[in-house]
Amino acid sequence: MHKRTFTLVAAALLGGQVAAHAESKQEDAVEYRQGMMMGMAWNFGEMGAMVKGKVPFDQARFAFLAGRMATLAPMPVEAFTPDTADVKSEVKPELWKHLDDFKKRMKDLEDATAKLATVAKAGDEGATKEQFGATAKVCKGCHDEYHKKHE
Repeated sequence: MHKRTFTLVAAALLGGQVAAHAESKQEDAVEYRQGMMMGMAWNFGEMGAMVKGKVPFDQARFAFLAGRMATLAPMPVEAFTPDTADVKSEVKPELWKHLDDFKKRMKDLEDATAKLATVAKAGDEGATKEQFGATAKVCKGCHDEYHKKHE
C-alpha cells in the first residue's frame, strides 16, 4: 500500500513539474522572441535616427547595425509556435489564425534585412537610405497586422 501511495504521489508531483516545465518553455519562447524583436528595434532605431537626420549619418556604423539586423531577423520566427498563443504577449490573436502569412512576412523581413546589409556595406548612402525605407515598410506591415500596439 505504501509503495502504491508513494508512486501516485510521485507521479502527481512529477506531473505538476512536467506541466510547469512545459509552461516555462512556452514563456521562455515568448521571452526569446521578444528579446530578438527588441534587439532588432534597438538596431533599427539607430539606423532610423541616421536616415531622419537626428544623428549624423555614419555609413560604417549603419552597415554594422544592418548586419546585426540581418543576423537577428531569421531568429524570432521559430518561437512563434501555436502552443505559445495563450502566453501573455503583444501578439494579436489574428496571428495564430494566419500563421503562414506571418511566417511569409518574417521571411520577407529576413530577405529585406539581408539586402539592407548588402547595400549598406557597399557604401552608397542614397541606396542605403532607400533600402532602409523598403525594409521599414516590411516591418511596419507586419506590426500593423499582428502587433497589439498597432490596433
